Amino acid sequence: MRFMSTLCAVVLMTPVAGLSQTSQPGEIRVDTGSRVRIAAPVFGPKKQVGTVVSLTRDTLVLRQGASTASRSVATSDITALEVSRGTHTRKAKGALWGLLIGAGAGAAIGYATYTAPNCTNQGFGCLILIGPDSKGTNAAIAGAFGGVVGALVGTLVGMQRTEAWVPGTMPAR
Repeated sequence: MRFMSTLCAVVLMTPVAGLSQTSQPGEIRVDTGSRVRIAAPVFGPKKQVGTVVSLTRDTLVLRQGASTASRSVATSDITALEVSRGTHTRKAKGALWGLLIGAGAGAAIGYATYTAPNCTNQGFGCLILIGPDSKGTNAAIAGAFGGVVGALVGTLVGMQRTEAWVPGTMPAR
């Protein structure tokens, strides 16, 4: 009995331990070499992406893309500053959405396009040669096929790499 009490206590504490884990900070400190996205009046309405070449209390020097030219921006002019956390894909999410959408669309199309089989010889041979014998069976077959196709398409769409940005802070110097 004591073992069961201990086991129950451990199982009930697991969600609490999972919730008490610290997450990564909401802001990242900007430093030399950081990939950043900056909004400042000198850049116009669009945010500019680049790598921090140097950083002082009042100036941030930014190199954009593969160019060797750098641009200086006064830190007081920066209205928004974000730091890259790297790139990631959304293959699993795309596959799940594709599966759901494809299965739903396939089932609806299968249900709507069902026609009763015209087979004089009832049995398994009729099912294979003519097709399913009810709207529900036709919807299930078309839904399964649509789900597979949708999952494949969703995976392909989700393979595109996306950069994750988080707010950045300037170090006090």
